[in-house]
Amino acid sequence: MLVDYHIHPLGHQDRAMTAENLKEFMEQAVNKGLKEIGFADHNRYHQQFDFELVQQVAAGYPELNVRVGIEMDYNPGEDREIKDFLSQFELDYVIGSIHYIDNWMFDHPDYKAEYQNWDLDELYQTYFNYIKQAAQSDLFDFLGHLDLIKLFNFKPQGSILDIADPVLEVIAENDLAIEINTNGLNKPVGEFYPSQEILERAYQLEIPVTLSSDAHTAQRVGENLTDVRDLLRMIGYKEVASFRSRERKMIEL
Repeated sequence: MLVDYHIHPLGHQDRAMTAENLKEFMEQAVNKGLKEIGFADHNRYHQQFDFELVQQVAAGYPELNVRVGIEMDYNPGEDREIKDFLSQFELDYVIGSIHYIDNWMFDHPDYKAEYQNWDLDELYQTYFNYIKQAAQSDLFDFLGHLDLIKLFNFKPQGSILDIADPVLEVIAENDLAIEINTNGLNKPVGEFYPSQEILERAYQLEIPVTLSSDAHTAQRVGENLTDVRDLLRMIGYKEVASFRSRERKMIEL
C-alpha cells in the first residue's frame, strides 16, 4: 500500500491553503494510486494552517485517507517550546526535521558556500548529533529526510554508517520511525533520503519506515514512491508506518 506523509500544500509560502489548492493535491494522490496521504507544512507557516478545510475537502475523496501533521524544525535546547507549540493543534503526526545548524539554513542554495567553512566529518557529526537529540526528545512520530545534510553532494571521508549508526541505535531505542523521502532525487546528490546503506542498517535495527515525496507542488505527490517500495522490499521491509491521532499503525507495503 502506497502512502505519502510529507506533502506541503503551502509550498514555501508561495500559495494559500485553499480548497482548490488542496483538491489538486488530493486528485494527484488518487491518480497515483495512493491510499493515504498526509499534509504537513513547515511549522514556521503555522498561521496559514487550516486543518478544518483539509478535512472538508477530504470528504470529497472517500477513497483516500487524509491525515494532517506538521513538519517541525528541531533545535537543540528548545524541547519545551516545541512541545508547547505543538499542543495547540490536533494532529495525526509530527515530522521532526533538521534544517538549521545554529542559524545556518544548510539546505538553502543561497547559503551553500558555508559548507566550505566546515570539515565535512565534523559537520556530519554535528548534524547527526542534532538528529540524536531529536530522537530522544519524545516530540516526534517520525524523522524527516534523515541524511538531508548530503543534499549538495558534500559527503564525509569514510562510511556514513561510522557516523550514523550510533544515532540509528538511539532511534531504534526510542521506537521512532523514519521516512524514505524521494526529494533527494531532485537535488544535486541525486538519491533518496536516507541512503540505501542507512536503510539497510535501519532494517537490521527494526526501525519502522514510512513513505514521503516531500511534494511542494501537486504534480510531485507520490513521486517515485513505487521505486521506494521496490527498494524497501529488496531490503526486507514488508510494512510501512501510517499515523492517526499520534498513533502509529503498520500496514502492508
